[in-house]
Amino acid sequence: MEIKNTDYRKAYQENEADANRHMSFVNAAAGVLAIIIWVLYAAKIFTIPDYFYTTVCILFPLIALLMFTPLFMVKTELVRKAWYKYFILFSLLIVIIALNITVPKHSLLFWPFAVLIANHYYNPRMGRIIFVVTIVAMLICLYLGMFFGEFDENLFGGGVVMPDGSVGTVETFEERVKLLDDLRAAGNNRYIKVLVFYYFPRAMIVTLFFMVSNLLNRRTYKLLGKEIRIHDEQEKAKTELGVAKEIQMNTLPEGIVDSREVEIIGELKAAKEVGGDLYDYLTIDENHVAALVGDVSGKGVPAAMFMMKTITSFRDFAAPGKSPSQILREVNAAIYNGNKKSMFVTCFLAILDKRNGKVVYANAGHNPPIIGSNGHFSYLKSNAGLMLGCFKDSFLKDEEITLKPGESITLYTDGITEARNAAGEFFGEERLLNVFNRRAYNCAVELHHSVKEDIRSFVKEAPQSDDITIVTMKYQGDKYSYEEKEFDARKENVSDMLSFIKGFCEKHSFPEDFRNKLTIVGDELLSNIVNHGYENKGGKIYVHLSLDEEENQFALTVIDGAKAFNQLQVDNPEVGTDPKTQPIGGLGIMIVKKIMTEYAYDRINEKNVLVLKKNLAN
Repeated sequence: MEIKNTDYRKAYQENEADANRHMSFVNAAAGVLAIIIWVLYAAKIFTIPDYFYTTVCILFPLIALLMFTPLFMVKTELVRKAWYKYFILFSLLIVIIALNITVPKHSLLFWPFAVLIANHYYNPRMGRIIFVVTIVAMLICLYLGMFFGEFDENLFGGGVVMPDGSVGTVETFEERVKLLDDLRAAGNNRYIKVLVFYYFPRAMIVTLFFMVSNLLNRRTYKLLGKEIRIHDEQEKAKTELGVAKEIQMNTLPEGIVDSREVEIIGELKAAKEVGGDLYDYLTIDENHVAALVGDVSGKGVPAAMFMMKTITSFRDFAAPGKSPSQILREVNAAIYNGNKKSMFVTCFLAILDKRNGKVVYANAGHNPPIIGSNGHFSYLKSNAGLMLGCFKDSFLKDEEITLKPGESITLYTDGITEARNAAGEFFGEERLLNVFNRRAYNCAVELHHSVKEDIRSFVKEAPQSDDITIVTMKYQGDKYSYEEKEFDARKENVSDMLSFIKGFCEKHSFPEDFRNKLTIVGDELLSNIVNHGYENKGGKIYVHLSLDEEENQFALTVIDGAKAFNQLQVDNPEVGTDPKTQPIGGLGIMIVKKIMTEYAYDRINEKNVLVLKKNLAN
C-alpha cells in the first residue's frame, strides 16, 4: 500500500520523524554497547587477538560519531529530513557489522535487531531494504570474522589441538588461512559447512523475524493509512458542515427588531453542526410584523435542508392581507411537493398588529407559546393543527388574542422543555414557566439569557440532545421613541457613533449631566468593541436607542459580530490603584455600571448583544 495523498504523506512523515527521534537514542545505546564490549576485551576479560587494537582504533571514532550525531540531529530537528532514516538504520547496521566481524560468537543475536527495528518504526519498504542488506551483510561478516575476528571454534569445526593435548586458538590471518586449507584437504571444507550449517539456519531465523515483523508492519501501515483517511474525511465533513451551518445561520434574521411599537428577538442553538429548528420574523407591511418558529423532524443535514426550504417558502408566501393559516397552508403545499423522505415540520406563526396589539396566530402541531408580562406569564391555549409536509392539505385555524403594552408572546421549540440532565429528567413546561414568572425582565435579551442559564444549570454536563430555539415578540404600544443606525467598526467612526447618541439625547432633552456621562459610557463600550472585539480588523456595529416615555427609561442596545466579548465581566479595579496598570476596560466599565441603572449581555447567534438602561427619573 502506498500513501499518495499529500496529507497522508505529511502525517506519515510526522510518524517517521517521531521514529527517528526514538531511533537516535537506540543508535546511541548501540554505540555505547559496542564500546563496552571493546573495553572488556581491552581489559583482557576475553581473549584479545593481535589485530584487536588496530580494529578499535579504526572503528572507535565511527562508533563515537554514531553515538553523538543522532543526539545532535534531534536537537537540530534534522530528524525530519527524508534521508535521516537511512542514516539511522545503516549506522546501526555498521555497528552490528563491526561487532560481528570483531567478536562474531558474541554478536550473532544483533542481526534480527536491525530488521525488527526497521519494521517497527518505518514503512514496509524500508523493512525489506534492511532485511536484504542484513542477509547479505551477515554472510560477508561471517567469512570476514573467520579470518579477522575473535577465534570462534564453531567456524573451524572445533579448537586447535596443541601438542600437549590442550585446545588452543589460531590468531593471525596467515595461520587461519593455513588451517582452513588443511581442513579442506582433509575433507572438511569449512567454507561450505559454515554456509550450510552456520549461515543458513541463522538466515532462516532472521527471515522468520522479518516475515512476522514486516507482516505486522504492513498491517500497521494500512491501519495508519485508514486512520488518516478517516480523519481526513471527518475534517472534510466538518468543513462542509461548517459551511452548511454558516449558510443555515445566514438564513436566519439578523439582529433584533426594536421599534417604537414592538421588540422582537430570536436565537437558535443547534445540538449538532446543523439543525432542524427554524425561526424567522419579518415586517409584512407598515402595520404588521410576523414571528415564526418551527421544528423539523430528524437531525443533521436533511433536517437543515428541509428547514431552509420551509423558511424560504414562508418568506415567499408571507404577504399583506394573508392570515397565518393561509400562509402556513401555502408553505405546506410547497414543502409537501418533492418530500420523498416524508419529513415534516411543526410550526407556530403569529402576526402582530402594531397599532392595537392584536395577534392573529395559527398552530401547526407546535408547542403552546408563553404570553404575559412581568410576573403574569401563562401558556397560550391554541388548537394544535396538523404539522406541515405530511399531507397535501393542511387543516389549520386562525385564532387571535390582544396584547397590552408591555406584554409579550414567546415562541420556542421542545428542545427547551425536553432538555435532560444526567439523571434523565426533563426541564419541563412548569420549570420553564417558573423562569418567566420568577422576576421582572426589562428586555427580551435579559429574559432569553435567564432561560439559557437555567437550562445550562439544569442539564450541567449532560450533552445537548436537541436544537434549542426561542423567539420573543413584545408589544410596546406607542409609548416608545427610538432611533437606530449601523456603523463600520473603525476608530475614526467612534466619534460619529457618539454624535448619534448625543443627538438622540438632545432631541429628547435629557439632563446635561447624564448626556455627559453617557458620552463616557458610549466611548468606553464602542472603543472596546473596535479595539478588542474586532481587534481593529473592521466589522459592523449596530446601535439602537429607545425611550420609554411612560416609564421615562432610556435604553442603549449595541450589537456586533466580533468574537465573544462580554465587557460587563471585567473586574472592578481596586481603589487607589494606578489606572495604567488596570486591565483593558476595567476603569471605564466600572463607570458604566455606576451610571446605568440596568445592564445585560448575551451571545446570540454569533453576535454580542449588550443592553444598557437608565431610569431618568432617578
